[in-house]
Amino acid sequence: MKILTKQHIQVIDKWMNSHARPYDLAKWNHLIHHGSKIDIVHEMLKYQNPDGGMGSGFEPDVICPKSAAIPTAEAIFQAYEYSLDCTSEWMKHILSYFEHSVQNIPKYWEDCPKEAMDYPHAPWWSYQPCTVFNPNPCGAVASAMIRYGTESQKALGYQIADDCLKLLISEDFCGDHDTLNILALVEQLIALRSPLITDEIMEAMKRRILQNTCFDTSRYHEYVFTPLDFVTSPDSIWYNVVGHGIEATFDWWFDHMNEEGVWTPNFSWGIDSDVSRQVTTYWTGYMTVKRVKILKNFNRVEE
Repeated sequence: MKILTKQHIQVIDKWMNSHARPYDLAKWNHLIHHGSKIDIVHEMLKYQNPDGGMGSGFEPDVICPKSAAIPTAEAIFQAYEYSLDCTSEWMKHILSYFEHSVQNIPKYWEDCPKEAMDYPHAPWWSYQPCTVFNPNPCGAVASAMIRYGTESQKALGYQIADDCLKLLISEDFCGDHDTLNILALVEQLIALRSPLITDEIMEAMKRRILQNTCFDTSRYHEYVFTPLDFVTSPDSIWYNVVGHGIEATFDWWFDHMNEEGVWTPNFSWGIDSDVSRQVTTYWTGYMTVKRVKILKNFNRVEE
């Protein structure tokens, strides 16, 4: 069984301190050096606008300073991943942003504003109006509204949850990020012992996870979801769904570190510029700390 050695952690530590965003470095320091979660929140809130939404490259592929739904939902995912205090004022501001920015579209929120096109951005962030409901990022938003919101936010959260769960059990398309968002919703509903969680919902969730998990490691250089995108701990209730592919995924990780001992993203803007290179560096730090956290969860890091 391959593990990250103390020497390798030292190599990553040097890279993170030299190249990572302060936000990702704060997560790294919490993970490796017992740094405070307060530092994670402090760095995260540098991206929060007065309206409560996140902008300015919190999602590195969208540099526009204006608040946007996808980057703001990412803050919710990060709060769950690092067990941040979701009763704090910053989360209240996030939920207020979502409540007051609902648009009359099938999806509730556009992924990013039109203004984002005026700033450097990844080509897949080209603006286009929504024409059908999509649970990305609605599932994560609904999960936080239901768990931590005001009464009006809870009502909106349950309305969105109904749309998400209907899609979940249907035969309609539900992609990888869609599934990840519904997974966040389902897990919060499970934590609340919600009657919305039925055997049908659980079986549908397992089906969607399997549909969107790639077990073919020869394709991991492509943009695909692996077992460790849905299961980040052996304690996950979904472990048995994709567990048979986890060891091979770990092997691929260990075999595909770059020459500096970190992991580079399997996607890029497709252009060479100062901004695109910086964004790739930011994603490298983000991915590296995320993977080391998962390795620690599976006891694959030498203490």
